[in-house]
Amino acid sequence: MQKARRIGAGKIYGVIIASAVVGLFVRVLILSYNKRSDASDWTWGCRFFGNRAKSTIRPVEKLECRGFTKEELREYDGIQKGDIYVSVKGVVYEVAPQFYGPGQPYHAYAGHEISRCLAKSDTTAKEANKNWMHDCNEEELEALEWWAKKFDSKYPVVGWFVADEDFYLDAQNNTLQTM
Repeated sequence: MQKARRIGAGKIYGVIIASAVVGLFVRVLILSYNKRSDASDWTWGCRFFGNRAKSTIRPVEKLECRGFTKEELREYDGIQKGDIYVSVKGVVYEVAPQFYGPGQPYHAYAGHEISRCLAKSDTTAKEANKNWMHDCNEEELEALEWWAKKFDSKYPVVGWFVADEDFYLDAQNNTLQTM
């Protein structure tokens, strides 16, 4: 009877050890696979933890920053010129074509000062190129600040927005706003 218990216990320990070895092997396989940079061949075409798309944001060499008027900024919409720029709180960024390029979700923002759009959650860009400091409540200004930090951490700065007189005009009564 005791000999039978030893044989049964040995089988259990063997199963536990085999499971641990297989688990360790699978873990090493998954970790080494996820570190691979080339997933182009057919055997590695599917990721274990989702598809990690390669970043299409190209590295940017140190650019000479300059001012952009509304008209100049409008040229950088991904159609007229290849690069795509947007301005947030007066800072002009080169943004990713997979989000701001033609046919992409935020293309309406391309080539515009979009601070007021971000503050007011306007995805149509009707609020583009307008003063964000006028008629925004505290909650909207906090949202804008969050977006500004996001752009600072994600995109290279290429210049600053040069506002014209229309930027500071109050849309409701067409008078010049004072700061």
